[in-house]
Amino acid sequence: MRRFNVILLALTMLFSLGLFAEEEESQESGPVQAIQSAIVKLNQLTTAAAYSPQMMNFLVDKEISPMFDFEHIANEVLLVTNNSLSQDEVRFFSGKLKKNIISTLLTRLSQANSTSFQFISARPVMGGSIAVQLRVNGYSSYPIYIDLLFHQNKEENWQIFDIVLNNDSLTNYYQKMVLIKARRYGIYGMLGRI
Repeated sequence: MRRFNVILLALTMLFSLGLFAEEEESQESGPVQAIQSAIVKLNQLTTAAAYSPQMMNFLVDKEISPMFDFEHIANEVLLVTNNSLSQDEVRFFSGKLKKNIISTLLTRLSQANSTSFQFISARPVMGGSIAVQLRVNGYSSYPIYIDLLFHQNKEENWQIFDIVLNNDSLTNYYQKMVLIKARRYGIYGMLGRI
């Protein structure tokens, strides 16, 4: 009888763990969880006791980078060129863009220790997206406000598709850069120089 109770207890625990895992998975796919996770991860990066380039690279690669929809960002940026690029070319551009954004982020994070992010508000915007306003403390003598724009990607996961700072967005910045480089070097020259 005792063995039977232990088996029942083990099965009950496995079943409850399975339900808990399913509940966690369904919660993680929601925008609130994506936003909370983003803020926690950003704060983990910026409040590290000692700056370590290897640790920062690892955290950005494993924690921060997956929060962004780089494919969507690349497609939006390339709209200004009015050229039809192949999937491989768009994928190549997306990889270059990701590398550029991540290296810029790493540079900024290495310059500022004790920066923290504080949630201010979240509001729905056109197209089913959500704009999340964060206050950045410690980067300069006064707080900076940024908006992270989240949307559901093809797999219906919530990801950041744009960042707005002082009414200028990441997408607009790269669109301007792409236009300048495309005029100077042509579309394929621009792909190699982004």
